[in-house]
Amino acid sequence: MKFLRRCLKGLGWLMLALGGFAAVGLAALIAANWNDDALSEAAQQAAHYTPPTEQSLQGNGYLILMGLDAPVGSDAVEDAMALGRQRLEREIERRRWVEVHGDQQDGMPPAIAAESASEDVLPTWLRCPIGEPDCFAWFAKRGDEVLALRKTHHALLQRVTAAAIAPQFSNPAPFFLLAEFPPYARLVRAHELWLAQASLEWMRGQPRQAMDIVRQAVQVRSRLASSSNSLIASMIALAMQHRELRWFSDAITHGKLQTPPSVLKEVELLLATPPSSLHQALQGEMHFVASVLYSLKDPGLFTGPWGEPSAWFQRPLNRASNWAFLPKQTLNLSIGYLQQIQAISSLPAHHVEAAFSNAMHQWDEDKACSPWKHLRNAAGLCMAATGMPSYLGYMQRIADMDGYRRLVLLKRRAAAQQISLADMPAWLAQSPQELRNPYTLQPMQWDAADSSLVFEGREKQTQNPGRSPTYRVRLRD
Repeated sequence: MKFLRRCLKGLGWLMLALGGFAAVGLAALIAANWNDDALSEAAQQAAHYTPPTEQSLQGNGYLILMGLDAPVGSDAVEDAMALGRQRLEREIERRRWVEVHGDQQDGMPPAIAAESASEDVLPTWLRCPIGEPDCFAWFAKRGDEVLALRKTHHALLQRVTAAAIAPQFSNPAPFFLLAEFPPYARLVRAHELWLAQASLEWMRGQPRQAMDIVRQAVQVRSRLASSSNSLIASMIALAMQHRELRWFSDAITHGKLQTPPSVLKEVELLLATPPSSLHQALQGEMHFVASVLYSLKDPGLFTGPWGEPSAWFQRPLNRASNWAFLPKQTLNLSIGYLQQIQAISSLPAHHVEAAFSNAMHQWDEDKACSPWKHLRNAAGLCMAATGMPSYLGYMQRIADMDGYRRLVLLKRRAAAQQISLADMPAWLAQSPQELRNPYTLQPMQWDAADSSLVFEGREKQTQNPGRSPTYRVRLRD
């Protein structure tokens, strides 16, 4: 019994000591996070949204894309433009709500729902399969169905055409927490339907008409990419470019002696432009991250605002996390990291990985996510750094598509110069730097067994067989 009393007494002293340490630690944590930083100039700019002027909206093709799913009335293009304006105004209202109320949706102006269905524009069964070696021949066998869809969706294609040739094209919509996107699914299938129609024209011996269609497809896609304010829009544009490159590869395969030189010259000109960088998209990401700040002002940040309430045993940790979180310093850090990512995204592909690795090493040295070494804003430091590694994948997707573009351009030049399959290795060895592997600057690979030019990308590609990062362009002798 005496031994038991001593044990209990010792346990009591131990609990008292632990309580004392916890109290001191809590006091230090609160003291370290008593005052937040002022917002940096870059963070203030990211948090600010300037609504577009009426002049910038006049003839703006992006508004057509925002209203692409508008009911067809007397004027298909004007109907789309009108709906696009309505959606823009509503998104501006919704952003203002988020500024004041964060992610609380009760009372928030509802979004104008976008028509996301796209199966009717180009059904899955009619799309050229991923492993199909010749999409031109595929669509030639299904020409009646393609022409019927073109007729059915004449208004949609008319709208996309208007967006492609509009006097100006810029994205005026805010990108913020809870933002809604335009009906991109319908745009993507309309773009693909255009390419199917162009395939038919080429196979019918009308390459000029085919190029007129493809030129518009390239124009609307490049406009979307260059005006992107989100990584989502950039990746959608990149997927559209993959389909264009596949089309160009087939067009080169089906090029004949009677194909007008001017058409083949335009093919090469359209292939000469690399994919748009992520500079604009990352600028939009900064605005998005800044908009998230409005929901982080509430001390209930870590209590699961988008999910179920925290369990009882999680609440003390959530409370401590909130005490160790400074929203403004976190935003300053996040914007600073994104500015570094943005600068890296503008580098040539063969410099990106090393520059990104150096940046990550610097963040590690700064102990950006080492809460046991930092009392001040420990949760915010970790939050700011957590998502940064994923941006390398987006930059490599851009470089992968550029590598694919170089393969197709090599195929075009090999056809123009009538390079035989046997001479391909020597010819590739002499290829200019702008047509080499963007990562290694070495000549593209040659697969003699498959008569294919090969490029090893870095990221999985859903439009390649087996989601492979390997791109192949087959040549004919």
